[in-house]
Amino acid sequence: MANEACFQVYRLVGADGTWWRVVSPNGRVLARSPQAFDSPSAAVAHIAQVRAARLSLQASVRVTPLHRWRWQLALDSTVMVVSWADLDRRIRCEAAWRSFVALAGLVPVDPRVHTFQRGQVSDAV
Repeated sequence: MANEACFQVYRLVGADGTWWRVVSPNGRVLARSPQAFDSPSAAVAHIAQVRAARLSLQASVRVTPLHRWRWQLALDSTVMVVSWADLDRRIRCEAAWRSFVALAGLVPVDPRVHTFQRGQVSDAV
């Protein structure tokens, strides 16, 4: 799914579990799952939950020990989505979670399961 935003399901070489993330058309990661799942199908099921609940998710923004900003989205008290990276300004952090909410209902789920090794793709199944 080159050159379009999408949800990606992925594994890390040498680690147990499967995660998901949202990648923008320029290849930057916007958000990710807060935890690993037992299988790719469990990760896809979680994506479906996030998409269905996206307009009801409660955002929280916090400053990190390095004085940068992070966001997360929760349903009741369960964290459903977290920011991929720390941001330099609160206003950018707030814009990032709002962009995720807007985008989450529109972008497809890449059917492949990607495998990464510390920043590079090993293969996609």
